Amino acid sequence: YPSEVVRMAVAIWKPGRRFFSSAAILVLLMAVGHTFGVLTGSPSNPVEEKLFADMGAALTPLGLGMSPSVKDIYFAFAFTVSVTFAALGLLYLVLAAIPETPDRVLRAVSWVNALWVGAFLIMNWVYRVPPSLIFGTIIGIAVAL
Repeated sequence: YPSEVVRMAVAIWKPGRRFFSSAAILVLLMAVGHTFGVLTGSPSNPVEEKLFADMGAALTPLGLGMSPSVKDIYFAFAFTVSVTFAALGLLYLVLAAIPETPDRVLRAVSWVNALWVGAFLIMNWVYRVPPSLIFGTIIGIAVAL
């Protein structure tokens, strides 16, 4: 078992996989950063405090006997983003860690990664969200190399 872990760790950093693996780690760091931001963020002014209070009071019947507040839905979506980033980063690392994964598979996954990162960058540019825009750009550079 230890030799298998070493073999996989070596595979992640072999030439041709380094930027792919680096992008995977950046996606994982983005998941951590996003989660940290969601957990530590709080309303910073009276308008935001009222908004969050109103979101907590507004219940939305969604079926199955469940009527979450808009605030509950907001946090569910926020944590879904973190879980999705973590899952993507782990999947990329697993692909890079398996020595038998053909380089053509990693290239194809890199193209898919480039597409979603590109869409992510456009969305964050349009909606003017600097932290996501900056981190997405760094991931995009790692994917492109």
